[in-house]
Amino acid sequence: MVGIVVVTHSAVLGQGVKELAEQMTQGRVPLAVAGGIDDPEHPIGTDPVRVMAAIEEVQQGDGVLVLMDLGSALMSAETALDLLPPEVAAQVRLCAAPLVEGVMAAAVQASIGADLETVAREAESALAAKAELLGMAPPQGEAAPDVAPDAASPVPPAPIVAGGQELTLVVPNRLGLHARPAARIVTALGPFVADVHLVRGDRVVSARSVNRIATLAVRGGDTVTFRATGADAAHALKALADLAAENFGDLPDAAMSSGKSITAGPDGQGKPAAAGAPAARGGVPASPGIAMGPAVWHRPAFDAPPPSLVAGDPDSEAARLEAALDAARKELAALERRTAAMAGKQEAEIFVMHRLLLDDATIAGDARQRIAERHEPAEAAWYAVIDLAAESFRQLPEGYMRERAADLVDVGARVLRLLTGAPPSGPRLDRPSVLLAADLGPSDMAHLDPALVLGIVTAQGGATSHAAILARSMGIPAVAGAGALAANVADGVTVALDGSTGEVWIAPAPDVRASIESRRAAWLAAREAALAGAARPAVTTDGRHVHVHANIGAPADAPPALKNGAEGVGLFRTEFLFLDRAAAPDEEEQRAAYVAAAAAMPGLPVVVRTLDIGGDKPVPYLGDFAAGEDNPFLGLRGIRFCLARRELFLTQLRALLRAAAEHPLRVMFPMVAHPGELAAAKAMLEEARAALAAEGLPHGPVEVGIMVEVPAAVALADQLARESAFFSIGTNDLAQYVMAADRGNAAVADLSDALHPAVLRMVRDTVAAGNAAGIPVAMCGELAGSAEAIPLLVGLGLDELSMNGPAIPRAKDVVRGCDMAACAKLAERALELPDAAAVRRLLKGGG
Repeated sequence: MVGIVVVTHSAVLGQGVKELAEQMTQGRVPLAVAGGIDDPEHPIGTDPVRVMAAIEEVQQGDGVLVLMDLGSALMSAETALDLLPPEVAAQVRLCAAPLVEGVMAAAVQASIGADLETVAREAESALAAKAELLGMAPPQGEAAPDVAPDAASPVPPAPIVAGGQELTLVVPNRLGLHARPAARIVTALGPFVADVHLVRGDRVVSARSVNRIATLAVRGGDTVTFRATGADAAHALKALADLAAENFGDLPDAAMSSGKSITAGPDGQGKPAAAGAPAARGGVPASPGIAMGPAVWHRPAFDAPPPSLVAGDPDSEAARLEAALDAARKELAALERRTAAMAGKQEAEIFVMHRLLLDDATIAGDARQRIAERHEPAEAAWYAVIDLAAESFRQLPEGYMRERAADLVDVGARVLRLLTGAPPSGPRLDRPSVLLAADLGPSDMAHLDPALVLGIVTAQGGATSHAAILARSMGIPAVAGAGALAANVADGVTVALDGSTGEVWIAPAPDVRASIESRRAAWLAAREAALAGAARPAVTTDGRHVHVHANIGAPADAPPALKNGAEGVGLFRTEFLFLDRAAAPDEEEQRAAYVAAAAAMPGLPVVVRTLDIGGDKPVPYLGDFAAGEDNPFLGLRGIRFCLARRELFLTQLRALLRAAAEHPLRVMFPMVAHPGELAAAKAMLEEARAALAAEGLPHGPVEVGIMVEVPAAVALADQLARESAFFSIGTNDLAQYVMAADRGNAAVADLSDALHPAVLRMVRDTVAAGNAAGIPVAMCGELAGSAEAIPLLVGLGLDELSMNGPAIPRAKDVVRGCDMAACAKLAERALELPDAAAVRRLLKGGG
């Protein structure tokens, strides 16, 4: 494969071009950057040695194409050739193509195995293609488009030549054949030898050229024709029809606002799908239920700093801006990694674009200039530059580019928040709406009014994200990880979603809306019917009472959980008190929260889990302990974190003991792996009790239990049971640790499944150890709220099930229909199956 080298005066510019090329080709092409020089004071420049090293890095025997930005870049590249062995230099070609467009075009051609000459020719055609698109004359020395072999030219409506075939279709994706779809067309044609052209109106271009496709400016809804001649023409057109049926690789959000999509007909022709056809899944099912209403985007607040803000000296203000920019880059990189793992690389591309906006030299440079020349505070300078740039986007005639103003404001708001130290602001709704967001944190969810939030669609996240967990506890339908599906929806557009399937509809057609409304009415009726019997206990047909408790993340979750029939709180996730804020809650704030939760459950048990952060729940204000780890789920989290941060842990333990003086509480330690950790945690609990006694502060007794979510805890369950008042199994973490599969990684999501027999055997063994010690065993992971799985869990002998509040009525109904003997046999069969898929078939009655 041909390698590509990018020579730039700026290392940042080079890396940005590389990122764009890698997005176009999924990283398949060997590409290296030789950017900048090793001089911290003056980093702008080019270095022949770096160019030579970059050529050697990508050289694979098929040649290397070198593209340069300006001036000395060419001299450095030529010098690098002199430094290389003659046999290597002979395979290197210096290219005069425009840097960005040339690299994009070259990368796509290289990715399909084109030779060096073809790759170079495609790169060098880039500037002519752009000039044509802008209605300008081609650069001097280049062939005019009407005489170039693959240029756009009038096409008479004559019949196609003998042996030729056609595929005519309506372009389904709203943004049309922009850069990525064009690249996918070229890639799809790579395996075929047919000569394929793309026709729009009276113009024709080669379908094997990204740049030529771009000159047609094809938009969503345009009718185009692919013409192919050659031995495998039919196969080439079939590949294009399949690509069109998948929106040319764009997510379904880019489908035309009519609600119709394109499918390939039996003759290979692209045809509009019938109105009312089901939508493609938009994301990850996060919270069950069906919703439809006008979209409202939640974006970070971007308010002008107060005029009274006083600036420090320019150097210190510039340093503050640089620190905020650096912190924003780290946040965006983390969001990109997390989203890519949960929902895929394409869904994470929004954060790549945000980082490119953040690194735009003109934006940051203008802010620095205002600080230096006008002596403005960093906040004021940054706000002014972003506000002006966003307004320039809003004035553009092309809708897609106008929408990029929102991305710029998002980036600007992130930096402004970091400059001011303010926490993220919550969503603002003034009417019932479907809330859209890049993501929602616990503080965002805490500000929601369930009466106004019909449903939630987030661009990132998954079924175990904080937004998903809290949406379930509030009974709000939600779809997570929808990526770009949500990103291009304007406020006010009708959005519908099914949180049980992950489906999302944008501006659905009337018949589709009617179908969704009917489904929603049925869902609401079933929910009301289940709620009618929620207060009754969950007792099996043969008399076994299975206690059904609620998982909550804040005191406000307790009253609705009680209304749903909760017999107590089986898991109070206290980490939500610590997230999305500038400092940890103090002892009094925590005490009040624990008292409020317990008071909402009068006379019922309340289990409070001590702070469980780390892994997927970093807390920036905790400094080094919140820093990124290579394997965060195997790092300093749960009880390990608390034992390492004694003062933080003692504050929470004191608050819990003080709250227990007013209402009975149970305390549960997370991620305990062995008896030594449990002993250390209990010793700190006694230390906190002794301190309160010495200060004369009232405090009460608490029962102490542990979360069983580490395989080591299952292996040592008999020892741990002797020192615990209860066990509670956390299936989310237990599944990922048993199966060695990160629960947030989409690539291994099928493995990290709590219904896998390996995980179920761990549940069986934990229940056996609890029974032998005479202590109750609960389950508080997501599996506990699965109506489908409840007969199996009852058969495994669990005493308590704890779940999000809205799932309780249905769960109780299922338990009431269970027979212990039949459930025990079901569990025995499940434990002998090979994988989670087989268990699901069994639960559905198919195995």
